[in-house]
Amino acid sequence: MKYIADGATITNRLLFLDGRVKDKIMGGGGFYAYTALRMCTDDCLFLSSVGKDFDDFYGAWFEKNHCSREGLFVRLEKTMFNDLKYFPDGSYIEYSIYGKKYTDEQLAEMRKSGLVFLGEEDPEERAKQALNCEDVVPFMDDAKGIYTSQALTDENSELLMEHKKNGCQIMWEIPATSVEIAHQKYVEGGIEGLKHYLRAVDILSINRNECSIIFEANTDEEILPLLKALDLPVYYRVGTDGAYMIAEGKEYFVPMISTVEKEKEIDPTGCGNSSTGAVLWAWCEGYDPLMTCVIGNVVASYNVRQYGPFLDMSQEIREEMLKTAKEIYDKLKGQRNE
Repeated sequence: MKYIADGATITNRLLFLDGRVKDKIMGGGGFYAYTALRMCTDDCLFLSSVGKDFDDFYGAWFEKNHCSREGLFVRLEKTMFNDLKYFPDGSYIEYSIYGKKYTDEQLAEMRKSGLVFLGEEDPEERAKQALNCEDVVPFMDDAKGIYTSQALTDENSELLMEHKKNGCQIMWEIPATSVEIAHQKYVEGGIEGLKHYLRAVDILSINRNECSIIFEANTDEEILPLLKALDLPVYYRVGTDGAYMIAEGKEYFVPMISTVEKEKEIDPTGCGNSSTGAVLWAWCEGYDPLMTCVIGNVVASYNVRQYGPFLDMSQEIREEMLKTAKEIYDKLKGQRNE
């Protein structure tokens, strides 16, 4: 396949403050990235560790959208299924419905301490929940681009660099578990230390909060020059403000894009992952930085229309998405006087 998304498949049950519950919502960062690739192209594959019950939750979506199961590794009895509990400040904490049970008070205390995810306690079971780099890299040999959040250990970086020699570009969306590592690389080695850490990466996707931790900086005005100094394309996500594409020392800002009325924007979960997947495709297909950023934001505008991923990955939807992106691009380019 030309494009690959590697990452988690996690079904969610959303627990809202008002007592509402939304159950059996398809998700996971890797899956959301894959749905974006699938909106952009038929020639894509999802790599994930899943359970024997995968089709109970995802089968209909895969069938409707003619998706290959070639990249699914059935290593679990049950596909990951997490409760996602929201708090009054808009934050949340996520934990398995199959694991340890917590009281609301315990969850609130853990969230206050900074925890957002309570993972599997059994190390053997935890290891089965994600593919390792050795599982992933063989699929890169014939690919044009891959979305991944694999840990950038020295061993993994060497593997990734070895398998991208045929031209596969690596889009790395920094995972939460790597933010503090990246911070330490920056503290100890400055920009050069961070560049070495990212040496296997061709395109970086990162958000404002992650940058504030890594760089100990609070504003876009402080962060943007530091990202430019990395000397690689960066998709910098700034929440409801929009996103920047950074390339060759220049920044291209695209404000948040809405393609339906505000009341029809249902749930932003996965928008960062989906926009990142779309940016990978657009960049590898040769679109300029501004159009790449627009496509990422327009694809995310479909993701926000429902709980879980957009359901229709037809050619008609693809053409509609690209037409909308072109119209927005022409407007923004005119404003830039380019």
